[in-house]
Amino acid sequence: MKTNREEILQNALQLFMSKNYEGVSLQMIAHSVGLTKTGIFNYYPSKLDLFIAVADRYLFHLQDPVNKFAPSDGSLRDFIDKYVEGVERTMAEIVRLGNIQREKMPGQLANAGYFHLYQQVLFYYPDGKHKLHEWMEKEEQLWNDIIRGGVAHGELREDTDIPEAAALFRQVFIGLAYQMSFSDGLDVGILRKRFLYIYGLLKR
Repeated sequence: MKTNREEILQNALQLFMSKNYEGVSLQMIAHSVGLTKTGIFNYYPSKLDLFIAVADRYLFHLQDPVNKFAPSDGSLRDFIDKYVEGVERTMAEIVRLGNIQREKMPGQLANAGYFHLYQQVLFYYPDGKHKLHEWMEKEEQLWNDIIRGGVAHGELREDTDIPEAAALFRQVFIGLAYQMSFSDGLDVGILRKRFLYIYGLLKR
């Protein structure tokens, strides 16, 4: 059986999503891909190195706005469409990866497991809190820029409170994503509907 780095990362992702960092061993990961523990060392010298690689690949890279959202035409209306499409595409990839070998996560949901990965980054990823904060600020700044442009170009009302509007869009997404992660995952139709309601309140 030929094992590659991608296969190791995907199997490690599933294990970290279904268990806590402390409950996952390199031996478990090695067994899941048909390697010896020594074989894993050829790719990653420690469990922490592997965890960092998993978080970098499936959290920070996947969730980076540059990778997650297609360029919009600059309007808030178009950005909402691109945002929802990016969320749907990213969520589908997370669910696909989380369910490659379903027997490893019996009774677990990929969406809830992904939130669990976020929590582990706070505790085990070196300076993880700062890195998560930077990524969240980057996305919030993107909302600010789009809304500011909408005001400047007459799409949105002149009295729009830009930081508050940006925070509202972000919090609606985060709240829905978290709430629905414990059932079937985020319903992007509901997300779009809530976003468009807010948009209607801001539209000139």
